[in-house]
Amino acid sequence: MKKFATSRMFRTAVIGMLSAGLGLSAAVAQQETAPPPPPDQQQQGPPPNGMQGPRHMDPERRVEQMQRRLNLSDSQTAQVRQIFADSHAQMETLRSNASLAPEDRRAQMLSLHQGEQARIRAVLTPDQQAKFDAMQAKMRERRAEEGGQGAPVPPPPSGSPQQ
Repeated sequence: MKKFATSRMFRTAVIGMLSAGLGLSAAVAQQETAPPPPPDQQQQGPPPNGMQGPRHMDPERRVEQMQRRLNLSDSQTAQVRQIFADSHAQMETLRSNASLAPEDRRAQMLSLHQGEQARIRAVLTPDQQAKFDAMQAKMRERRAEEGGQGAPVPPPPSGSPQQ
């Protein structure tokens, strides 16, 4: 054994293993301490699936989805697009308002969402309203199953005013 421990092959093997171990540990350490990319190098634009964050769908994708599911006319599509654009801008304003307490922000967002739903319902025919309400109920169910944040969004009041 003494002869093997002093052999050239043994020394080469030990040096090789030590070098590999040091190289691997340096790579792991560098990977763990690498800073995140600057904000301007992070993902640009909405993700490919149309989501902008947890449960924040791109307004245009929402319009396309409603067109497909509710068979909206061109006039309805234009009105829904404007409703979503307005709501999206107001939601972004609320999200960026650091002076609001989380409870206040949530309450304002909930109110904004309910107003958006009422405005959309006003644009729809009675058949489309029924489909829309079913879509909303299914979404509330799915969120409840996923353990959604806070209380679920209440259903729209029955007999909502139609315009």
